[in-house]
Amino acid sequence: MRDTLRWHETEIPGSGFTTGTCAAAAAAAAAARLCTGAAPPSMEVELPSGRTAALLVEEDAGGADWAFCAVQKDAGDDPDVTDKALVCAHVRAVRTRARCTDSWNDLQIRLEGAPCYADPGSPFLYLTGGDGVGRATKQGLSCPVGYSAINPVPRRMIFGNVRRVCRDCGAKQEALLIEISIPGGAELAEKTFNPRLGIEGGLSVLGTSGIVRPMSEEAMIETIRLEIRVRAAEGRTLLAMAPGNYGAAFLREKKGLSMDSFVTCSNFIGASIRMAKEEGIRRVLLAGHVGKLIKVAGGVLNTHSRYGDGRMEYLAECALLAGVSEEEARPLYGMNTTEEAARYLALKDLLKPVMRVAAGRVKEVLEKAGGITVEALLFSAGQGLMAETDGADGLVRELQGTEQA
Repeated sequence: MRDTLRWHETEIPGSGFTTGTCAAAAAAAAAARLCTGAAPPSMEVELPSGRTAALLVEEDAGGADWAFCAVQKDAGDDPDVTDKALVCAHVRAVRTRARCTDSWNDLQIRLEGAPCYADPGSPFLYLTGGDGVGRATKQGLSCPVGYSAINPVPRRMIFGNVRRVCRDCGAKQEALLIEISIPGGAELAEKTFNPRLGIEGGLSVLGTSGIVRPMSEEAMIETIRLEIRVRAAEGRTLLAMAPGNYGAAFLREKKGLSMDSFVTCSNFIGASIRMAKEEGIRRVLLAGHVGKLIKVAGGVLNTHSRYGDGRMEYLAECALLAGVSEEEARPLYGMNTTEEAARYLALKDLLKPVMRVAAGRVKEVLEKAGGITVEALLFSAGQGLMAETDGADGLVRELQGTEQA
């Protein structure tokens, strides 16, 4: 199937598509079949980056008021348990439009007795998960409790692409329910962290960029080294770094950086700092979600989950170092996510001192490992910027000045 996936701008060797992209393609194809009576052989979808991609439609069926299409997931060279799984969409007309309420930064409703998401961009599209798609059962996830584990970016992709198809084919604005399913997803989910995170009954529909980049460690590290080398060759001795899309978006949107001096370090945070020194970089501004960087605070230099997970233990240790009592720190050990822990600490008015310690530990660990100056910014989705080391703001201003020059 790899040869049938195509970019309209450029191909990325070894890459694939996220479950979110596959779900958007399947949903858009099903909407097209419902509108025209025939499914397209391949479905073009718009990605968050603005690029477009086309995926093969593997299966389709339909009737007067419903349509079904399936796309096969291709994870590229990434060792993903969902590789080659079918991602399916069932689109059907529903008779009653439900009134939506705005909460949890998303429009959520109950339609025909089941919780589902509503498209904030139109009054007639609704989304839920079917067989093989998990449901959130704990706080602190990207989906509210009781709702299908379809993350925010995939939700926007699904709604946006279905909306576009309906507009292009001149469909009347009747209410449509989109149901995403992944056959065998419940069994595949047992091989993931979903059960531990509180996502039950299936997989999550994920993705922030729409594409899956290969995670061969050696290839990934060399890619990071090359990116650092290119920045150094431009005469830079100060870099901004983040593990991935969330950190990059934080630096761009909250700190106003143009990203000319930016490098994505993925999970290889320690290796990236060491490589930066080897390439002549003297200072690094590191921004990351607390869920990643709290591992670094605990001395973990590769934050991939296969190397272990002690996030709550490390966070509790930082809390104790910040002067939090054992009684108040104890609940942290049993919490599901760092987002949940951050909310707890904020309610106790303990967030800032604990995160200040965590940021200091990140700086200490990485400076010892890499031998260069590192300043850190820690944020979360719910709390925003929670802590920064003393020199971080100075590096931000210097990067802003360099990029504007």
